[in-house]
Amino acid sequence: MPTVIATHPARPDEARALLALTEAVNAASPYTLHAAGERPSWHGGANPAEDLAAFLGTGLNALLVAEIGGRPAGTLTATGGRFQRNCGVATVALGVLPQQQGRGAGTRLLAEAEAWARGRGLHRLELTVAAPNQRAHALYRRLGYRDEGRLRDALRFGGIFCDEIVMAKDLGPAGVPEWGPLLLDSLPPAPLAGLTVREAQTGDAAAYAAYDQAVRRETPFLMRTAAEGLTTATAARRFLAGQRLDPQRTTIVAPVGAAVGAELAGTVSVWFGGSRRTAHEASLGMAVRREYWASGVGKRLMAAAETWARGLGAHRLSLWVLGPNVRARRFYAACGFQEEAVCRRYALIDGRFADHVAMGKILG
Repeated sequence: MPTVIATHPARPDEARALLALTEAVNAASPYTLHAAGERPSWHGGANPAEDLAAFLGTGLNALLVAEIGGRPAGTLTATGGRFQRNCGVATVALGVLPQQQGRGAGTRLLAEAEAWARGRGLHRLELTVAAPNQRAHALYRRLGYRDEGRLRDALRFGGIFCDEIVMAKDLGPAGVPEWGPLLLDSLPPAPLAGLTVREAQTGDAAAYAAYDQAVRRETPFLMRTAAEGLTTATAARRFLAGQRLDPQRTTIVAPVGAAVGAELAGTVSVWFGGSRRTAHEASLGMAVRREYWASGVGKRLMAAAETWARGLGAHRLSLWVLGPNVRARRFYAACGFQEEAVCRRYALIDGRFADHVAMGKILG
């Protein structure tokens, strides 16, 4: 008899059953991002049904369910970009019970995800796959996903590091122009007398908000626009307070002056992976005010971030930079980062596509 595969969008009242299915997949599959016992990305609170409803209610995300012969076989999560410049992108995560693999459930779920993405006008679907997972890699390639690079030692299974392959499928439209390399000039350097580098405090909130707005207005290649940044001191205070409460996160600032609340020349935020299989990786997000480019501020911030990450046992540092940002790419390379993946036509900025470049540094 032919295999009968049915798919449907997940409903909040299925949340507990879907948690059980996800747990079964994670427990039986050696290469899932989340290990057994870890929650899926859509479940972060106390009530699974409410969490799933909130995840789906944004209009950015989807959770699809596959059944074979009326029995749950797997799920696919599609998480859409949250910002104006990457809202045309969705990241896919597929999980099928090992005993049901090879029967078409994964292919069907990926086809449904593509139909969902095209219906929303998305231009790109992307995913990652553990390098040893040859079966999944072959499936994605057969369905039109292309390799875009390898993130070195990005995953750890049973104490063994392995690479992670970045893959994507371009959904169009054709004919949209792309940004070429853009090397912005620095401004005449501002005086650095009294500049310090330290972890941020909640008393820096007003200065942090002013810095965040300024850097997003003067630098065209940050993922968030100024309107999507920290627009008030209250928002900045909430962000900084959250950073200080989480031992796996920090924000380091470079104030021009020793006093708390002094003007900031640059900042770097650092955070560790959210699952056991990525807990060895520290991610960075960094920016410097244009008037302080080429002044050494960036190098001091990077050194402080690396020292902090090493102190928590990081094996790998990672960051993302938009492709046209030549100055930033050169700076990170000078700090020991290697370009590992180029995500083509990722962000849409002022009517033109820009690549998104993944860079990594192995600390050993």
